[in-house]
Order: sequence, then structure tokens, then C-alpha cells
Amino acid sequence: MKVVFLAVNCSYSHTSLAAWCLRSMVDEAMWEWETVEVTVHDDSDKVLERVLGALPDVVAASLYLFNHAFVAGLLKSVRAVRPACRIVVGGPECLGSNASLAGPGGLADVAIRGEGERAFAALLRRWRAGEPWDAIPGLCGMVLGTFKDNGAALTVDDFDSLPSFYERELTSFRKPFIQLETSRGCGNGCLFCTSRRTTRRDRSPDRVRADLEFIRAAGVREVRIVDRTFNEDPSRALILTRLFRDEFPGIRFHLEIDPARFNAKLAAELSQARPGQFHIEAGIQCLSAPVYEILEREATVGRTLEGLKRLCDLRNCEVHADLISGLPGSRLLDLLNDLTAMMVLRPAEIQLERLKLLPGTPLAENPARWGLVAQSTPPYQVLSTPSLSPDELQQADRLSKLLDWYFNAEALHLFFADAAQACPSLLVRFEVWIRDREAFEVRPDLESRFRTLDVFLRELIREDSTLTVPLSSVVQRLWYRWYRLGFSARNGLCPSMPWKKELPPDAVLVEGDPTVRIARKWLVELDPPHLFCYGTGACGERSVVAVYRCLKSG
Repeated sequence: MKVVFLAVNCSYSHTSLAAWCLRSMVDEAMWEWETVEVTVHDDSDKVLERVLGALPDVVAASLYLFNHAFVAGLLKSVRAVRPACRIVVGGPECLGSNASLAGPGGLADVAIRGEGERAFAALLRRWRAGEPWDAIPGLCGMVLGTFKDNGAALTVDDFDSLPSFYERELTSFRKPFIQLETSRGCGNGCLFCTSRRTTRRDRSPDRVRADLEFIRAAGVREVRIVDRTFNEDPSRALILTRLFRDEFPGIRFHLEIDPARFNAKLAAELSQARPGQFHIEAGIQCLSAPVYEILEREATVGRTLEGLKRLCDLRNCEVHADLISGLPGSRLLDLLNDLTAMMVLRPAEIQLERLKLLPGTPLAENPARWGLVAQSTPPYQVLSTPSLSPDELQQADRLSKLLDWYFNAEALHLFFADAAQACPSLLVRFEVWIRDREAFEVRPDLESRFRTLDVFLRELIREDSTLTVPLSSVVQRLWYRWYRLGFSARNGLCPSMPWKKELPPDAVLVEGDPTVRIARKWLVELDPPHLFCYGTGACGERSVVAVYRCLKSG
């Protein structure tokens, strides 16, 4: 008997760990196994052909926000073409009520709520033996014409007891990164989280080390630790950080850190890593004490800001900070204040997303209690709250795009951060200014963003004389960066002209290699003027090979 697992990822770079986890357990149930791994961008007809061509007795799939609609369409087609095939779904989308998924007329015969490894294996053993499944915890579906809901699946308390799959699955692995689970569960109380107050279980350092040995042997150079809160147990976080840093220096690790629990000891350990070895995602969510209280989040604003500052002070680590718009009790002014406070600390990125009422969370189960109105289908975004109107939430979405396009862009990050420090209201003023000038549907190319920011900053200077000195410096550096990146010299941000003569006697090398053959030179009217020298041949005509500072422009 054969199981076909339909693994639908958001992109080619991602991998379905669910397929690997479940396969390891299904081996014990003595079923044949095949994985059809695709993305949401693939042709659904061709995917269906692959699934049906495998002649499955069972089709299983994990449902997520991003793939729910795609997978649902495929499973309906499987049901129509192969009605005797049983269908099983699990994953985050099955953490709430599963009556619509596995009830009358639903997508599946069975939906599994919670950890699926043992529940799925038990289900397959029952089906193979021709026995009923109705007593297996976590399973939901139709039994003798009645919808049966068996609550949550039993958790795996001995986390090391789950078999490792990396040695087998990484044999021909070619993707840029892989995920690794070193713990499950989270003791924090956030009402929006599917792991709220779930029992934490850890893998031993020896098991983590063994899995990483397989990963390294396969040539994988980036590992994303998928623990809900890597530093929930501070002492364990220290042990694993040293293990990652000292024993696997050639691997880049992605960690999800709670800044409110990020202490000086862990900062000291991370500070000794090679530059770029650790990428850190800091879950801020908001910086409002009343909102923390509503959410039952176990943190204080002071500790959160202190931890974020400590993280951002780690010059060898890249820090991404997360915020959520639409949280109960949060106002637009609160969000703007949060953004201002965070931009001053200068994380590499600030990611602002609208609140989603995820299945199985308290906010999704009773949104009326907090006055939340949200989409009833994925991605379940909040549409309005008592303190945020639909228009204000849309404004927050525009702010999110501006952050991504300007603050988070490596080429523009320092300029935007410096401008925001000089003018705390910069982001909201920028959103108002740009709203009627450009569409927000399509991300502008980098040159267009340079031009837009330049025009905006110069208008701010004309409007507010108190900003002249700090913003003029930002504008000058923005201009320099334009030419340094090799953007159009003829149609640049400031006056410039071709330079046909030899280097002026007062020219001082700022950067670059003066020995490289120069194809052309442009004199740019910065303060003071600069000569940008462009190379030829392999360097390309737009490649700047040397920059000189001049005392005079003529």
C-alpha cells in the first residue's frame, strides 16, 4: 500500500520537513512512500499528473497559509479522479476546527491536529489492518456518518526518540538552506501564536550535533533553526550557540530570539562568532505595555528595547526585527512610535506585517472578544480593530512596503536610517508624500528608489531649515553612493560632466585601485568635487575602479 505525500513549498529554496518527519515514522507502519515536492508557482495540472501517476492509496499533505488554496484545488481533483484514495491533511491550518476540512463534503478523510508523526503512523497501521481509527488522539473526520473530533494529538515527550532523517534525505540535496528543529513548544502566552503555552521539549546537544554532522557532510552551508524561541532557556541557548559557533564555523545559522530574554552572556558568545555566521530574527511585535498585557505576552517594553539594542550592537550579526500591525489595543500612533524607536537602533531590517488570526489561537477562536474583524479564509488578515480603521491598516501596509524598499535595502539602509534619526517623523511624512506620486503595487527598481529618496529629502530641507545640516549630509552621501554603484553618470542625481583631462594635481585617492586602466572619468559636483573613474574590459564600463577627491571643480 502506498502513501504519496504532496509537499507544496512557497519557493524552490524551501524544503518540506513534514514529509521527511512523517516518512521516518511511516517506515515503521510498513507502507510504501513517495514524495511529490513542488511549489505554489508550479503548474497544478502537471502536479496532479505526478500525484495520480504514482497510483496512491493515500495522499497526505501539510496545509499552511501560503499553500492552502493550491493544495485544496489539487486534493479536490484527486478525490474526483480517484475516489477510493484516502486523503489526510495536517499542519498549522488544522489546529482549529477541522469540520470544514474533514467533515461532510470536506477535502480530506482525516485531518490531524497537532504533532503528526505518531498519530499519522497509527492511522496507517489501522487502515492497513482494516481497523477503525476513531480512538486515535488528534484525528478528526467522519465516522459512521458523524463528524468525530479527537482533540489534539499526543505530543512527543522524548524528542530525541524521533528518528533522524538527515542522512537519508540529504543524499542528493542541492537547495541553499535546510531547517533544523532543536526544540518544540513555547512557554510564552501570546494570544496570536499557535505555540502559546505549549510544553517545551528539547533535543539533546548530542542529537543536534549528530544532525548537523549529516548536514555539513551534505555540503549545506545555511541552517535555519525553527525553534519558536531559541533563547527561552538561556543556559541551553549558550550551549547550542557555542556548539554552532565552534564546531560548525562553516555553517550560517538563523535563530529566532526573544529580545526580552536576550542577556549579556548570550550576547558575549555571539560576539565571538565570525562575521555573518549568525542571522537573528528578533520578535518585537510591538512596544506597548497595554498591548503586552492584552496579549498575555511575558515581557516588558524596557526589557524588549534593551535586548534589541544589545542585539543591534552585535556588529558581526545581521538582525531582523519583526513588528505586527493590527494587534488588539494598538493604535496607529503606537505603531509609528514603535517604528521610530526601532529605526534609531538600526537593525538590518524591520519587517512589519498585519496580524493574522491563525487557526487554533485564542484570537481566532473568539475574535469578537477583542473586537477584531478578519478575513475568514487564508491569510486571515485583520481588516479592522476598535483602535485601527481599515484605512489605517492600509496605511500600515504602505509603511511596511516603504520599510522594505528603503530601510531594508542594503544600498539605502544607512541613508534612510540617518535621515530618520535626524527627522523622527520621516517615515510617516515619506508615506504621505509618496502616496499620490507613486503606485504601491510594484516594487520600484533601485535607481528609481534613489531618485525618489533624493527628491523627498531635498524637499524636506527646503521646508524645514532645522533639517538642513543633517539631511544635507545624507543627500551628499546618497549622491556619492549613486555614482559609486555605477548608476548613470550622465543622468545622475547632481550636476556632473565628463572629464577628458589628466587627473588634477590636487586629486586625492578616496578608494579604489589607481593602477587599473581607466576608460572614462566623470567630475561630480559633490562638496568637494569628486572624480569617478570607470573601468573597461572585464570590469564593465559602469564599474567604478577609483574615486578621487578634488579641491577644485575646474
